[in-house]
Amino acid sequence: MLRPRPLVASLALCAAAALHAQIGPDAIVETKVFHVPGQGERVDVIISTLGYSVALAPNAHGFQQARVEAVTLVERNNAIADYRKTVVNGPEGTDSVSADFVHLESFLLQPGDHGLVVELRDLVRGDTTPARVQLPLPVGARPAGLSFSDVLLASQITKAEGSPTARSGYEVLPFTSTYYPTEVKSLAFYAEVYGAPAGLKGDSLYMLTYHLEGFEDHEVFGTFKKVQRMRAAEVSPVLAQWDISGLPSGNFLLVLEARDRNGELLARQEQLIQRNNPLKYDLTNDTPLGHTFVDGFTAADTLADALRSMRPIASSLERKIIDDRYKDKDMELMKRFMYTFWYNRSGPQAEDAWKRYHAEVVKVNKLYGCRNIPGYDTDRGYVHLKYGAPNTIMDRANETDAYPYQIWHYYRAGKYTNRRFVFYMPELVGDCYELIHSEVPGEVQNSRWNQIIHSRNNSMNNVDPQKVNTLSGERALEFYNDPR
Repeated sequence: MLRPRPLVASLALCAAAALHAQIGPDAIVETKVFHVPGQGERVDVIISTLGYSVALAPNAHGFQQARVEAVTLVERNNAIADYRKTVVNGPEGTDSVSADFVHLESFLLQPGDHGLVVELRDLVRGDTTPARVQLPLPVGARPAGLSFSDVLLASQITKAEGSPTARSGYEVLPFTSTYYPTEVKSLAFYAEVYGAPAGLKGDSLYMLTYHLEGFEDHEVFGTFKKVQRMRAAEVSPVLAQWDISGLPSGNFLLVLEARDRNGELLARQEQLIQRNNPLKYDLTNDTPLGHTFVDGFTAADTLADALRSMRPIASSLERKIIDDRYKDKDMELMKRFMYTFWYNRSGPQAEDAWKRYHAEVVKVNKLYGCRNIPGYDTDRGYVHLKYGAPNTIMDRANETDAYPYQIWHYYRAGKYTNRRFVFYMPELVGDCYELIHSEVPGEVQNSRWNQIIHSRNNSMNNVDPQKVNTLSGERALEFYNDPR
């Protein structure tokens, strides 16, 4: 993968430190919609502040604690429709490491197109600029008859009569991810069924099922299925918890279905989950690989290139194995790793997962290949394969006073929302763009990206972030702050 020059990399370290001191905490933001009969749609905004991104200070009891100011705005027709401003306290602790913590705000909204803005400031650190997440918030009209709410994945569900945040008498602590690593041993969820009396047209009973099914084949997986008879009501809560310690790696759908006495489907709701419960990379075992998709690889170079194309989505250990196999091109070891890699991610659907990924690799090679570098080995190809195609791309290839650059915007990049990547082409030939700045933790970060892009005709005299006082520089910031 292309990397920034040493000068840029060193400047990035200085700039990142300055940026961290000014910009607010990192957070994961998601929304879930529940119906309130006769009133409208209750939109729950779930904000999970990531512990590593906040500072701690002693509270009145002597414990270390984070304090974050959360401002949540709902916009409609370019005006503020509703807002909340809350000081959120993190968990108390005795050391310098903070855990993630969750905050929830609820808004009663009518159907229509809305916008959501969440701004976070670290009150301990004294942020001068808030972290800002901006997302579209469409609220659909509730269909006639029986329907489901969104599925809320939960880390804990307890009875809580009388609590202002309770749902049908239950307090639900959200699980703010769809990714379940090996160390998470249970899966719990909460949902609601609406409008059963009207949907059943006078009948009083219906059948409710909830189960896990394979994402690709839609087959019910193992014993993860529950069937219960329900009595019709305007609102009925649905909640369950499964032990998933034996659930293998793969993509699954958590599915809720309601059927009448004749078995006719009345409503269905789905929630994607991803399980990582991997096999060990024991590449020397005697497990036969016959009759699997890896048998289709007969040329060592082809298989080695296929492995290398998987680096963007591989872990650090997997990247080390890929690099070793790319050098030695041992067919047996490459095949074992290839099969295990995809089985760890998709279980029995390993072949389908590889085919879908390879289709993206082919696309990336056509879009981003430059000189003799395959697209998957470029910075743009890496980002595309790791985070998917961006929601918007601002392409500025012909600025007279700037290197060609692109700004990619993602509604969601991995577990993060509303993130941007900036690429530029310092060599001006070959269509080889380098990643110069990203808002995703762990990727290249450089608050001086706009200065560097506009250093094509002007040298940079210091390492501090400076405003680019040109029309092109102002436009770049506008494109960055207001993706289109």
